[in-house]
Amino acid sequence: MTSAPEAKEAPSGVQDELVPERVVDGLPTMYCFETCPFCFKVKALLGSRGIEYSKVEVDPTFKTQLKWSKWGKVPVFVDADGTQVNDSNHILHYIDSNGTGAFPRLGDDPEQDKWMDFSNNVLGKSIVAVIYASYRTSVQALDYVTRVDNFSFGSRLINKWLGGFIMRMVGKSRAKMFELPPRENLKHQLDLMSEGIRGYFFGGKEPNGADFSNFGILRSMQDLNGFDIVESHHVVSGWYARMQQNSGVF
Repeated sequence: MTSAPEAKEAPSGVQDELVPERVVDGLPTMYCFETCPFCFKVKALLGSRGIEYSKVEVDPTFKTQLKWSKWGKVPVFVDADGTQVNDSNHILHYIDSNGTGAFPRLGDDPEQDKWMDFSNNVLGKSIVAVIYASYRTSVQALDYVTRVDNFSFGSRLINKWLGGFIMRMVGKSRAKMFELPPRENLKHQLDLMSEGIRGYFFGGKEPNGADFSNFGILRSMQDLNGFDIVESHHVVSGWYARMQQNSGVF
């Protein structure tokens, strides 16, 4: 007796199959969590370009609104014609390539690629280690997240207290990835990141993919433990304020 083949997860990037039925109000549609750092990347680019879009807030516990997709993670972007794009950095490239084409495509600019990868592989993990540095800060963060995101009342209580414990463990595991303690490490990573900011932005006079990807990660930290490190950084704080103005995401 042969077993049924396992369903494969959809790849990142632009998908072959169109899903026009997932478009809301005839506008480009983003399936997201309100506080998701990867979703903030896309929101920032859409805001910067003045692109009107629909937003479907996904229930973080059951992800009911994404049952149709094999990707199963946020953000998922569905263009007005039904083109589905998975994975935040790929979404940034897709939106830009279909608009102004203001920044290079993946593989055309190693420096931009380096800092876009940095947003996921280093900066995202660094902020998690700081936000969830203790059980107290973890519960505080989960209280904020469960109030802002689409949690039911029951899910909010469970995720705040149980999630606080789980995320504290996640914070510990992320902290072990770096040699420095979490706050010192984030300051160190911001120092490194500042070396890539060429004038006003990573892209020079105008933001490129590296700006939107790293801004999204840091924007998700706003109002949470450790954001004072960003606010007090001599280079990143000014860049962050410029990205807020450029994107309209405050």
